[in-house]
Amino acid sequence: MNIDEDDTRLFRPLEPGEFGIYTELDELPVSGCPVYLMKGVGGICLSGTATVQVFGHRFRIVRGMVLALFPWQLISIKEVSDDFGIRFFRISHDMFTDTLSSLWRPRPGFFFYMRTHVASEPREEYVGRFLNFCDLLAYRAENAPAICCRESVMQLLRVFYWDIYAIYLNDPQAEKTAYTHKEELAFRFMQTIVEEHSPNRDVAYFAERLGITPKYLTNLMNEISGQSARDWIVYFTIFEIKALLRESAMDLKTIVARVNFPDQSTLSRFFRRYTGMSPSRYRKNIHF
Repeated sequence: MNIDEDDTRLFRPLEPGEFGIYTELDELPVSGCPVYLMKGVGGICLSGTATVQVFGHRFRIVRGMVLALFPWQLISIKEVSDDFGIRFFRISHDMFTDTLSSLWRPRPGFFFYMRTHVASEPREEYVGRFLNFCDLLAYRAENAPAICCRESVMQLLRVFYWDIYAIYLNDPQAEKTAYTHKEELAFRFMQTIVEEHSPNRDVAYFAERLGITPKYLTNLMNEISGQSARDWIVYFTIFEIKALLRESAMDLKTIVARVNFPDQSTLSRFFRRYTGMSPSRYRKNIHF
């Protein structure tokens, strides 16, 4: 198979730091000081205890708990016992987005839900299952042909994230979560992006829809997520475009209409600016 230069963004070996499986706590991208996570993490506690705090929510981690930490969560880890042991995978922000975009349309409620559901109940059977899952991930990362190594790993990651999403969909309390006023505004902002995103709709447009000033919206999103309102507009728009591009039966003209872009050239420029490739190239690489 011949691969031109543009294909290398998806047709490539895993890049250093893009994906890895670890047991050393130093490799976990969190510390005792709260930081906004820029990677995705999934892990299993093997021994000991630790306290993970996500925004204002504290979780006591013990053996048999599965962890799922998402990018843009404000996270710290404290009260780590001397015998604390964990095995986890760590993926880049781009790999996280590419994995999730093939599973479902972005629902902001899910991301808020994961602030309060980062750890499962402790079950001994989870330990063996997750360790086997990590072994399979490692095997794919080390042995899959370079041309499809990244996609091979993501196919397995989709199983992990789909299971989490299925828990969210089937949780009767998921839509009853109580939010602060600021969290409610942030939720409404994200939901409005999903429903009304367009290259012509900037922070001022969404602020007006929410009945607040652009400055207040910008400060609010920085406080809630550590990212600007503009970053979230781009994130959900790219997320939606990637999800639609995976629908092989949907032509680009239809996608343009679905995401409220005026024409294909505008969508292509926007997509290339934030991903480094054209929509058609992204689709071609996915469906190789």
